[in-house]
Amino acid sequence: MSEVTTRLKEVQNRIEAARMRSPYHQDVTLVAVTKFHPVSEMKEVIAQGVTQVGENRVQEMEEKYEFLSQEPITWNLQGHLQKNKVKKAVAMADLIQSGDSISILQEIDKRAGQIGKVQDVLLEFNISGEETKTGIEPDAFEEAVEAAKALPNIRVCGLMCMAPEFGDLEKTRPVFREGHELYKKLQKKFPEGQIHILSMGMSHDFEIAIEEGANMVRIGTAIFGARVYR
Repeated sequence: MSEVTTRLKEVQNRIEAARMRSPYHQDVTLVAVTKFHPVSEMKEVIAQGVTQVGENRVQEMEEKYEFLSQEPITWNLQGHLQKNKVKKAVAMADLIQSGDSISILQEIDKRAGQIGKVQDVLLEFNISGEETKTGIEPDAFEEAVEAAKALPNIRVCGLMCMAPEFGDLEKTRPVFREGHELYKKLQKKFPEGQIHILSMGMSHDFEIAIEEGANMVRIGTAIFGARVYR
């Protein structure tokens, strides 16, 4: 068994243990984040049953997309999206997790309409208030929801957020707890069943995110090892 497969199995076991600790006992979807990792490793986790892959950059998704277009996978784009990359993103991504402003939602709607697509998106909230992170301010929740509901070519499926990288992981818990509260609030704003994704937690903090209600986690390093930046 390769190192990637070994680490994947370990992550899956940790997800299951956290799910059982969670008061919600929710099903949890794993998104394997393949940023800066080769197609060969992506194929390896797909062969092990991973059905969702995530990329942070449109350019890298484009490079890998053609090699994996026949694979039965869902493509997630989760990095901050620049307006000039939206057209390409909409052409490839099944789910854009980084709906982090009203203006980017409007651009996604415009580009999706041009190709006759209804694009699934998550609203990304900057719950921690970090200046280095993008995202909708929680105080702008109502405004963002109303703006999103007015766009015919996007379908809001849920919420995404990130916690700061605290040395003490317990400090992430309030951020994820607020994420879960916003998620429940979001569910009341859309037709029943439409809001079904709460994407919280990455390699260093996914277990606490699951304990606080996340039903989707975005994990790269814990599966693929340290990234080789290029």
